[in-house]
Amino acid sequence: MLKKLLVIVSASLILLSGCLPFDNLKKDPVVEEENNDNEKAIPLQNINTTEDKYYKSLKNYEPGAARGEINYGVDNRIDIDEMELGLMRLSKKTFDVDEYYFQEGQYISKDTIRNWLKRTSQDVGKGKDAFLQEGLNPGLDEKAYENADVKKKIDMLKKDPKILSYILEQNYLKDSGKDSVKLGGISIALAFNSTYYFTVKDEKGRLHPGEEDLTASEVKKYAAKTGQEVINRLRQHPELKDVPIVIGLYLEEKHGSVVPGNYFGKAVVKPGETKVDWEDVNEKYYFFPSKEAEEDHREDYNTFIQFESKIKEYFPNYIGVIGEAIYREDQLSKLSIEIPMQFQGKAEVISFTQYVNYLVKQYFPDEVVEVNIKSSLDQIESLIVSDPSKEDSIVHIY
Repeated sequence: MLKKLLVIVSASLILLSGCLPFDNLKKDPVVEEENNDNEKAIPLQNINTTEDKYYKSLKNYEPGAARGEINYGVDNRIDIDEMELGLMRLSKKTFDVDEYYFQEGQYISKDTIRNWLKRTSQDVGKGKDAFLQEGLNPGLDEKAYENADVKKKIDMLKKDPKILSYILEQNYLKDSGKDSVKLGGISIALAFNSTYYFTVKDEKGRLHPGEEDLTASEVKKYAAKTGQEVINRLRQHPELKDVPIVIGLYLEEKHGSVVPGNYFGKAVVKPGETKVDWEDVNEKYYFFPSKEAEEDHREDYNTFIQFESKIKEYFPNYIGVIGEAIYREDQLSKLSIEIPMQFQGKAEVISFTQYVNYLVKQYFPDEVVEVNIKSSLDQIESLIVSDPSKEDSIVHIY
């Protein structure tokens, strides 16, 4: 996501390929790192993007208490990114970007997350956090499972799949005066499996993989119950009793998916309260071109195909065009397009970029569109960002 700035492209423009295409971040005055209360110093900079405005970060970065743990809970990198950025997006209505500062979660440790992801029937380790440490996933008859053969174990896991895959925490801090900040609230995301993947080991040490698809109704029912329990546990912590809590419910995509999953529920729990009133979140990602996109959004799909055909007509070294679209409330919110090409020189890059920019305005005049044009070596050659609220696009040649 990049802040809008019109860049005039010419053959004489030379930029280092390792640098950002434009760097116009405004820095706040440097402040003292600590005051007499030992509270964190306020941050240095704020970053705006085409679609979102990011939170300020603390001057002295402090890693989260569960740093890196998400990689063991969520398998897909694009799911990890969407889960994190999506939780920020859900948080903005409660924690205003201009008033709050972002910090990675400091209250839920790795040990607590690991314990919470266990089954209700499993023994849990000793967590140092002031939270109940019992597992949250559906239980099994652990003794029967231990004594079962491979087939029986697979059947048991399919019957009672694990649904919860991860818990993500984010903290939002407010200015408390004297160039310092204090906790203003927290946001929590619960990630759920759309498909439960597991492995069973036999007596010879051989591994037997298995999987079980979960129904939307099954996940939704379990998610609401689990989300309420997580809120109850968070309120046990003395520092979290009287702060607002934003909670989001995230459904992961299947392994190997080229698009991320989506948030399907959210709630805001007022300070001092535990009752959760869930709201539906209607958003979904689509890959273009794909059968699913054609079935659910035929008009946009046909427009994309026409856009692609015009590129193919114009440029002989055409390789392909792919897109990722996010729909909110069933309306196209943003389309990201990637075009890999084979170029013979910078003049071709400039000419092609100008033509693509023209096509974007012709075919997607009312949508936010970001286009990355790459060489055959997967190096980004140019960037186009088009926004209907702006008369001109961002156009940059690397």
